Amino acid sequence: MGTDEQFLQKLGRRCRALRHESGLSQLDMVRSHDFSLSHYQKIERGALDPRVSTLRKLAKAYGVSLSELLKGL
Repeated sequence: MGTDEQFLQKLGRRCRALRHESGLSQLDMVRSHDFSLSHYQKIERGALDPRVSTLRKLAKAYGVSLSELLKGL
């Protein structure tokens, strides 16, 4: 697995962990923050390289800064 794939896998795990910490299901997440369910699921699986605007939107949804979202990845 290459560096990009590793990053996306780590990002997906981070998103899943933050969503769980927020007490949200995937469906709750997409309904309350205007994401497509399939798009969001791909991010959590590490199968999609999200745009910076999407990363900002995710960070806001989790109640963290963009730098906190990406910290340690």
